[in-house]
Amino acid sequence: MGSVLAGLIPQSFINDLIDRADIVDVVGSRIALKKSGKNYSGLCPFHDEKSPSFSVSPDKQFFHCFGCQESGSALTFLMKYERMEFVEAVETLAKDLGLTVPREKSNRNYVEVDQRIFQALEKAERVYKQRLRGMPVAVDYLKGRGLTGVTARDFGIGYAPEGWHSLSEVLLDEDVSAEVMLKAGLTIKNDSGRVYDRFRHRIMFPIRDVRGRVIGFGGRKLGDEEGPKYLNSPETPVFAKNQELYGLYEARKALRSIDRLLVVEGYMDVVALAQRGFRNAVATLGTATGEAHYQKLYRYTDEVVCCFDGDKAGRAAAWRALESALPVLNEHRQLKFVFLPDGEDPDSLVRDQGAEAFSEFLQNATPGIEYLFNKLGEGLDLQSLDGRARFMGLANPYVEKIPAGILQELVRKRVREIGGMDTGTIRPARSESKPRMSVPDDGEFGPVLAQRLIGMLLKAPNLWSELDKSTQAELLARHKELGVLGRLVSLLDTQPESDTNEILIAWPDEGEQKRLIELAKKPMASSAQAWRQEFLDGSAHLLRQRERSKRQQHIAELKALGEEDKLRDLLPSKSRLGDNLS
Repeated sequence: MGSVLAGLIPQSFINDLIDRADIVDVVGSRIALKKSGKNYSGLCPFHDEKSPSFSVSPDKQFFHCFGCQESGSALTFLMKYERMEFVEAVETLAKDLGLTVPREKSNRNYVEVDQRIFQALEKAERVYKQRLRGMPVAVDYLKGRGLTGVTARDFGIGYAPEGWHSLSEVLLDEDVSAEVMLKAGLTIKNDSGRVYDRFRHRIMFPIRDVRGRVIGFGGRKLGDEEGPKYLNSPETPVFAKNQELYGLYEARKALRSIDRLLVVEGYMDVVALAQRGFRNAVATLGTATGEAHYQKLYRYTDEVVCCFDGDKAGRAAAWRALESALPVLNEHRQLKFVFLPDGEDPDSLVRDQGAEAFSEFLQNATPGIEYLFNKLGEGLDLQSLDGRARFMGLANPYVEKIPAGILQELVRKRVREIGGMDTGTIRPARSESKPRMSVPDDGEFGPVLAQRLIGMLLKAPNLWSELDKSTQAELLARHKELGVLGRLVSLLDTQPESDTNEILIAWPDEGEQKRLIELAKKPMASSAQAWRQEFLDGSAHLLRQRERSKRQQHIAELKALGEEDKLRDLLPSKSRLGDNLS
């Protein structure tokens, strides 16, 4: 690193930034990774390959490609993958972690994390585990909940003894200062300045980050003493409860690949499910499931199932969870809801009725979008014009929360069908400052859907030959209006054996060529095996969009010319109704 950069950003900050970041998170949010033993593997983003040779080690916090020999830390990956300068990569990584980059000539609003906090938490975990073995009442409680010693060991479950200084006295003997214990949330200071242990006479559940480090604790009280039933560590320099998920580290450790993640409410739900074979359960830490949680969940799986009580409070929580998830959903990410019988939680249900009964609930989970439609339609007469119009007005803001792409378009189409309209698109609410638009368009590269089809064709040119002849003919007939996609399919029609490099090298327009290279390198969440069906469906959907747009343009021209006779012939009664409601 050059002296200028070293003078701007303290080296201590850079070192701590790399230490804080989880390389699996950084890489996995940009390319598809699958667990392979202790490590994660995927297709290398730095050279073309058909079989994975790119490996990410969570233990070493290092990536390496055995094909092209590229390697480095999370910071190195950002610089290479995003083509960033060093300072830009530092700022990006810091922003992802919620930190502000300090500069030597500015006010330092960043406090370097004291590594002694992690050490204190690890020592506390060891003490709690030791104390559990000598406390029959705590062991009996866990046995009464159906837990085995193996499960308690796998989750590091322990016991915080009674007494105001039981833990702190042990840690002081192990050279953990009172100041560090306070910073770690292990002790608490009251208004009169007295310092004492935060957790007393509680079953202790260590909370780990995705790297496996203990960052906090959750404690379940055993007696009738004052205090909440569950008590969590406070916010600390290493623990932000609105971003963490209990059990995620254990799930990643136990499963080679995670097909889906179950989101439950409590520590015991996670542990009880894990013991009965459901190693994919996680829990929020006393907070509602927020967008940050979903961002983390979908880094490791494409399907999330949230389990709630079937009562009014559970359904209200499900609605809040759905609202938080919409901004991160797409056609590859599924969100489902399970509503358990009143008075049941996953822990009690799996204990009383068995794993099979819980599996049945999971199989009958309600898709999130279906739940959205059902909830919005409650109390509305969808057979009346007023009811349908009201439904579409309610649905529109939620449709707009979904990122532009195939899922948003499909949801938009379904809303119009429920509203009795089968053409056009839902229009966002009128605004003085925001022009109305349906799908973002990028000039010659077209809307998001067209760009995704271009990306898939560049990665797998053989997809063109997979299309049926009629769809091929229709795309070729419209090649001029399809811009870059049209030129690409024309090229593949005349040169079907072309590979990615041959297409990019031969592309005549230099500006378009650079953009095509970006699309070719852009990672896709779905697997190559799933691209075929997506490409077939996407091509057909794009053609329908074009036909609809062309028809609407023709209707607008006839209206402008006042040719009512031709307009009546073109619009059957149902279409006229839909057009009037638009």
